Amino acid sequence: MHALIENRYGVTYHPTYFARKLRSLGMHYAKPRPMDPRSPDDAEEVFAERLSQALGEDEASDEEDPVILGFFR
Repeated sequence: MHALIENRYGVTYHPTYFARKLRSLGMHYAKPRPMDPRSPDDAEEVFAERLSQALGEDEASDEEDPVILGFFR
């Protein structure tokens, strides 16, 4: 964000002031992480297991229509 503002508008802000300015606008300053460091090593396996349990895929089902699941931001 700092580089974008500097390149586009030719101004620089101190990181503390920049974070304060974002908060005043209702935004938050955070560094992106490729993975949550608190997540377990087998997080994808746990997710797949819980999802199949939630959808009832462990039990036999007479339904022929598939379940479609979507996520929105």
